[in-house]
Amino acid sequence: MTLRERIIIEITKRKLRKELKLDEIHEIPSDGLIEHRNIPYTNRAGKSLVMDAFEPEGARGTDYPVIINVHGGGLVDGSKDASTGFCRLLAKKGYIVFSLEYRLVPAVHVYEQFDDVCAGMDAVGLMLPNFDVDYRRIFMVAESAGAYLTTYVTAMKKSKVLQDAIGYAPTKMHIRALGLISGMYYTTRDDAIGLFLSESFYGKDEKSKNMAEYTNPEHPEIIYNIPPCYLITSKADMLERYTLDFAGELGNKGIEHKLRHMGSDPKLIHAFPVLRPEFPESERVVNEIVQWFVEHSPAD
Repeated sequence: MTLRERIIIEITKRKLRKELKLDEIHEIPSDGLIEHRNIPYTNRAGKSLVMDAFEPEGARGTDYPVIINVHGGGLVDGSKDASTGFCRLLAKKGYIVFSLEYRLVPAVHVYEQFDDVCAGMDAVGLMLPNFDVDYRRIFMVAESAGAYLTTYVTAMKKSKVLQDAIGYAPTKMHIRALGLISGMYYTTRDDAIGLFLSESFYGKDEKSKNMAEYTNPEHPEIIYNIPPCYLITSKADMLERYTLDFAGELGNKGIEHKLRHMGSDPKLIHAFPVLRPEFPESERVVNEIVQWFVEHSPAD
């Protein structure tokens, strides 16, 4: 990692924290929930990571569906703690919710982040017998960079070609549907992300050459192998165009999805359902994601 790359990453982190006002995230009360915070597990590289779990009180004895959450942060920043309020909202809708961590660039490249998420998903799978869950109804939600990671790891499940390019094994978990918020789907465009950060994301070696063909999420190996997607954006979302373009390509290819654009209210910033869970609009988004998951659940 060059000095230039480190400076760019540090500037990006500061800019994100300022624009998104990450120090102003509102905590949704945890009443009605049982929380298990900072559950330790070891990823497949032998690194220690942690996750959170949220379950409705009285969940034992009832087979609840499961949601796995992947946080954002531009791949260079962020943590599961920023998603706590959002995960609480989901759990209060009758889900057992797991929120994962993963290592960040520049300590690793995206390949290791994919593997961290896959390892976290498999760790969740090993924990599920400790809860009363419906194994037929397992879903994922993610925002910003987390949506990028989630798109790729779910595509890896079905694509041996993508697995080989990334260089890691897929998760064992079967995910029925996705809820993707303000996704950072594109990492190599001629914009600030692609021009200044893509080399830090992918490196510059033989592995990056193998991955080059698949850095566009519209590639058939990705777009034809992801679960049905609910996508959310807004005019004040700094990555609005990414969601609109990705949803447009899903539509062009006949991939099952639903796009929700929340309009031009300036308070509805990037990833607002996660970063501002107290907004009534965030409750609406959560309700729509839950309804999407209900629609993609197996018939009893």
